[in-house]
Amino acid sequence: MEMALVTGVSKGLGYEISKLLIEQGIEVIGLSRNTNERLQNLITQSEGRFSHYPVDLINVEEIEAIIKEVSKQIVERKPQKLYVINNAGMVEPIERLGYLDNSAIQRAVQLNLLAPMLMNNTLLKELRDEELEVIIVNVTSGAAERPIHGWSVYNATKAAINMHTKVAGLEQERIDSAHRIVAFSPGIMDTEMQGTIRGAEKEAFIELDKFQDFKTSGALRQPVQVAKALVDLVLNKRLINGHVYDVNELI
Repeated sequence: MEMALVTGVSKGLGYEISKLLIEQGIEVIGLSRNTNERLQNLITQSEGRFSHYPVDLINVEEIEAIIKEVSKQIVERKPQKLYVINNAGMVEPIERLGYLDNSAIQRAVQLNLLAPMLMNNTLLKELRDEELEVIIVNVTSGAAERPIHGWSVYNATKAAINMHTKVAGLEQERIDSAHRIVAFSPGIMDTEMQGTIRGAEKEAFIELDKFQDFKTSGALRQPVQVAKALVDLVLNKRLINGHVYDVNELI
């Protein structure tokens, strides 16, 4: 039996990943701040293979407690393999340095960087004595690799997640662990995040026209297509610890 823990499951990529994993017979524990009709339907239709914990991962004080609770559920179920998909994230604030709101910077760093780092650390600590393979996927972005005007916070958090992944993967290799820790860059998708980007102010984000054209030209992939690539990667490929996988190399 296999299980998965997925964050940001109420919409977009997180929802589609959860749905696909359930269809593969994997029990999924979903974390998200909100619930909605689609999520409720998924719970009902999963026949017990999907459970949901409401949690706001921006409030990092909540993370250790919720992950310890989830870990107890995992230990009780005794899966042979656990997939962890750190998908929750935010592109905001989109603004130039010197115009940013400090509290917005803090929220983004907490969700994009601190939340997955705390989750990964707590999970490996709580499951240290269990005989199971843990596969952690940190969802990153191409923004980790190139500077984008107005995205100093998002760029920085995703670059940090990439380095967290590389170091954590190195550590697992050093002890010849069965665990795998990788990152996955999903590319540009037709999600609410892209809507937020298109709603930015031109002065704050000089690439606005380019991102608006992604929508009008049909360049945005659907989340289900990207989810299929990620699920196929973790279920069917031999993962390289610390590697950053790009969806464009998988589709």
